[in-house]
Amino acid sequence: MRTFVLVTLVAAVASAQSQPAGHIQSLSHAIHAVDDLDTTLAFYRDVFGLKGNPQDFPNPAVPLLTNAPGVTLRMSMLALPGRMRFELTQFKGVERKPAQAKYTDPGAASIVFHVRDIDTAVANAKKANAPMVTTGGAPIEVMTPAGKARSIILRDPDGFFVQLIQDAKLIEDGADAPEGNVHRVSLAYTMESAESTAKFYSGMMGIDLSAPSAFSKDPALIQLYGAPAGTEFRKISGLMAGPPASVEFTEFRGIPRSKFHLRVRDPGAPAMAIQVTNLVGMVAQMKAAGTNLISANGELVDFGNGVHNIFVEDPNGMNIELFERAAPQGRGNAK
Repeated sequence: MRTFVLVTLVAAVASAQSQPAGHIQSLSHAIHAVDDLDTTLAFYRDVFGLKGNPQDFPNPAVPLLTNAPGVTLRMSMLALPGRMRFELTQFKGVERKPAQAKYTDPGAASIVFHVRDIDTAVANAKKANAPMVTTGGAPIEVMTPAGKARSIILRDPDGFFVQLIQDAKLIEDGADAPEGNVHRVSLAYTMESAESTAKFYSGMMGIDLSAPSAFSKDPALIQLYGAPAGTEFRKISGLMAGPPASVEFTEFRGIPRSKFHLRVRDPGAPAMAIQVTNLVGMVAQMKAAGTNLISANGELVDFGNGVHNIFVEDPNGMNIELFERAAPQGRGNAK
């Protein structure tokens, strides 16, 4: 048995080394699995003025992609400023287990809305009974890479984190500045460790991320995150091609943490959909590195219209949908 395991491991590593490395082409969209699509859509419409149309998505490959036989999908794609997109997914036909992370848990995810009027947005959120995560339940002053800002973190109806930021000095893009309260969007995630996160996103996907910052005890940010005094954190960040989208990962220490991982179909599960080049080579490399391949049998799925995709789990517990629009190079699965 030991010899068979060793041979299998050597074969997997050799297969990955024989494949040319894949790399990111662009971020397609952020994803958030919801309990009830109409309820969550109403929240984003009433609180932030963001609108989406619910629709059934009857693609027969969805059960294979999500590794959930019998599942059906109802979804809505919200178009956000800066060509960002936010997909709300409601799965039916199978059992689901909703759950909510703490902000400090690896695998927790936030969508970050840069707003013109944070007080109106917070008032709307409280009217919708949204839980406030930030200690004190009101916007606080924090320092951001762009300077001073007022910010708060809250939860949507499924427990998904939404951070609001109102810059002290709003910088618009002239005639291209979108209407409405939300004028820019970015993404924020909690990571288990900067090293494993960088190895996954930079080393295997080619996303250019910064070096880790020094650990900080900034009391304003600790209050923003709703974490206890004495908590430390550090960050890595980067710009993902596509919309483009700013992405930030935060690692906490000095506080108990539990990795947050839900199945794709479970309400509260966050994900990202990322378009790549050479999907077969990328997935072979991930498999050799021990990455959890979520889709049925760990295989690529033919989604139709020349699209092949697969769900994998990042080192922090978050689900990542990788896809390639053209026919992938090599064989049609990761084995």
